[in-house]
Amino acid sequence: MKFWKQILLTVSLFSAIISTVILTSCEKNSCDGITCFNGGACGHGACTCPSGYEDPQCGTRTTKRYLGTYAGFTTCDNGAHTIDTVTVAQANRGLLSVDVYYKSIHPKVLHGYVSSNESTYSINVTNNDSAKSGSINYLRVFTITLQADKSLKLHTYEHNYTNVLDTFQYSCEFLGTKVPNM
Repeated sequence: MKFWKQILLTVSLFSAIISTVILTSCEKNSCDGITCFNGGACGHGACTCPSGYEDPQCGTRTTKRYLGTYAGFTTCDNGAHTIDTVTVAQANRGLLSVDVYYKSIHPKVLHGYVSSNESTYSINVTNNDSAKSGSINYLRVFTITLQADKSLKLHTYEHNYTNVLDTFQYSCEFLGTKVPNM
């Protein structure tokens, strides 16, 4: 009987030691309790968001930071400032698409897509926005960037390529601040 008690005691102690080692050696899953929306995936305790979404849980559209009206001034070729506005609205051409209403070129609407990496956000305009845009000798480029989610900078450059020479036509710059929603 004494022999069985020793075996039972040894097996119990061995089982307790093994159980303790197994339980204490398991790492907690760093993604427990973290929810990633819109197809985001958790890894190492943080969500990795698909293109078009951001924030810690991938719940905000990347375009949201741009949406709104910006009031400011346009200056062309270092001339006088003109009071101007730019409105950026969500478009239905895709998750990252926006429409830009620039008062200076009204009624033309610029169609663009928000591009982002970890440090910069910009809108890439996909058309040349001109009656001359069908010409291979003409190019009008818009560059739109956002600083601190409230200051919008819109550059317009127009080039005329004739006889293989780049004839710079003009350059305009809009600088504006987001108008708070009323």
